Amino acid sequence: MATAEKIAALGHEAVVFPLFEPFHDLAAARDALSAPHNVLAVTSAEALRCFGKLGAEIERHIDTPLFAVGKTTARHARDLGFKMVVATQGGGAVLAAEIAGRYATQGASVLYLSAINRSPDFEATLQEHGFACRTAEVYGMDAIDYSLADQQKMLVNHPVDAAFIFSKDNARAFFELEVFRQSRESLKKTLFFCLSRNIAAAVPEEFAGSVVTSLSPDEDELIDLL
Repeated sequence: MATAEKIAALGHEAVVFPLFEPFHDLAAARDALSAPHNVLAVTSAEALRCFGKLGAEIERHIDTPLFAVGKTTARHARDLGFKMVVATQGGGAVLAAEIAGRYATQGASVLYLSAINRSPDFEATLQEHGFACRTAEVYGMDAIDYSLADQQKMLVNHPVDAAFIFSKDNARAFFELEVFRQSRESLKKTLFFCLSRNIAAAVPEEFAGSVVTSLSPDEDELIDLL
């Protein structure tokens, strides 16, 4: 996992504990791309991982301007060959405002490659600015079921000093683990590194003093706070 490799490169021991496993809908991606659009938008690198599975099929789309939340997601787009990639340092609402500002005079037909479960901020903000948005749900997340013994092995038997949380769903799922009811005290010294304030808001109040939040939703910037 790339995130774990970055953390290990800094001299820390990285423990991978995914709470969800992504699945991709390639048919939905193909259908969406076949309809007219002149701007692409993504708020997560997972949408681009789905996109990348289309292989050579994406070549005719690499000249389409692509707007992404965060430098890490933008980097994924460039790695796929996209020539014009714009990264914003905010959530979906900031991304939508950026698109609206750039296309205020000529307008744009926006294709949003998204998750099945998502924040409405991007679509709502784009609509407020008078832009049409077609949303393609190209990926989703299935929860991974860990036994209590596995949870204790990962989080209690070998206590973690820092836990990185990259989505609001991850935050909710993490703090709903049975291990928090059984061994809550052993996690009192853990710092919770959250990619955004929106994610940090999902951390229970009793752990609020242990939250470290990135100023922008960028993985590298969050890791730099370690």
